[in-house]
Amino acid sequence: MLLVTASVRADATAAAAWRAVIDWPGQARWIPLTMVRVRTGHATGLGVRVEAFSGLRVGPLRFGLLDRFVVAGWREPDADGGPGEVEVLHLGPGFTGVGTIQVLSVPGGSIIAVTESFLPPGGAVVAPLVRPLLPLLRAGLSFSLRRLARLLSRELA
Repeated sequence: MLLVTASVRADATAAAAWRAVIDWPGQARWIPLTMVRVRTGHATGLGVRVEAFSGLRVGPLRFGLLDRFVVAGWREPDADGGPGEVEVLHLGPGFTGVGTIQVLSVPGGSIIAVTESFLPPGGAVVAPLVRPLLPLLRAGLSFSLRRLARLLSRELA
């Protein structure tokens, strides 16, 4: 399995950060070149199925990565400062594995931490070829989280 992690501190409360994180279609506001659609009748909680496409569209052609996932774990942040956590199972075809997003309450804001443990298409055979790209993937994840933190700050203003 390959591992990518990143985190960011946000000025927003854990409750506000949580709402932004679990707003699946709204992730397009902070993840570049990404469109996200909920594929189930409900948009929050266990069992939500989501499709996220990251890449370019040229007419009917799409160049990028399709990520289909299902929410497998769900714990909202509590009023006493307990962390929120959503766990997703990535089903492919872009990659498979487990992702978690944690939202922690800290004085003056929150911390949003993301962990992705995954295999690329082709599985363990292809993983060594992808490993040199992990710093780039980590940088992209960090960039997206910084955009989220800025978005949350603007919404506070």
